[in-house]
Amino acid sequence: MIKNILIAFGIITFPICAAYQCAAADDYAIAERYKGPDGGYDYISIDPVTRRIFVGREYGVLAIDLKTNTVIPKLMEANDVAAVLIIPESELMLSTIWGDNHAALFNRHTGEIIATIPTGKEPDGALYDKTSGLVFVMNGASEDVTVIDIHRREVIKTIPMGGKPEAATSDGKGRVYINIEDTAEIAVIDVKTLSVQARFHMPGCIEPTGIAYDDVTGLLISACHNGMAKLTKAENGMDKGYVSIGKNADGAIFDPIRRLVYISCMDSY
Repeated sequence: MIKNILIAFGIITFPICAAYQCAAADDYAIAERYKGPDGGYDYISIDPVTRRIFVGREYGVLAIDLKTNTVIPKLMEANDVAAVLIIPESELMLSTIWGDNHAALFNRHTGEIIATIPTGKEPDGALYDKTSGLVFVMNGASEDVTVIDIHRREVIKTIPMGGKPEAATSDGKGRVYINIEDTAEIAVIDVKTLSVQARFHMPGCIEPTGIAYDDVTGLLISACHNGMAKLTKAENGMDKGYVSIGKNADGAIFDPIRRLVYISCMDSY
């Protein structure tokens, strides 16, 4: 179990370069440690406006105020929180409640729950798509995706995935890309029709989890449990090879400024 929440923690970084100067990776170190209650944690998000960190915990949502270095152990209480998804241009956050098969929409400043929205079984990752304004929730046990209209605060569609959906990303142009863990493929959803438009197979990848997108190169970067980050062309699913990383990778994010991909791995310390 994790006993401390870290601003920086075991990560693998590597550059995504095209025909231009690619920024070199900086040296990284732990900047600060914040003590929180014992127990596991899941997704993490940062609000750059209010300078708050949010962490999904097995008992609810933990928040850290970076302006005052204050830890709020239980901003919102719930049974096993996974995602802590910030809804842009609002005071809202959506968390997937893995233990109770629903999503909670709440005020991320006060923790007040505004709506409880049913999902599939064992909801995990969640993605806000800025093109459609919809939230996509990945349900591991029921192997489907719940699509939520935030303004109406209701489910508008459930999309079967044909496998266990993990993390998701979007290209901002009408496509959502979801790693399917047990089939090692990327399912492509058209946000207009809310249906699976294509499936990209990832040879050599075992159990893809985190996924990131670079809109300059048009590459999808999938973190695989067997020590590789698989590179796939988002436009057509073309296999662009892989980069060796640590084992048992989980989350993946892309920094467009430094042009680095960050992937958390169990053996990367």
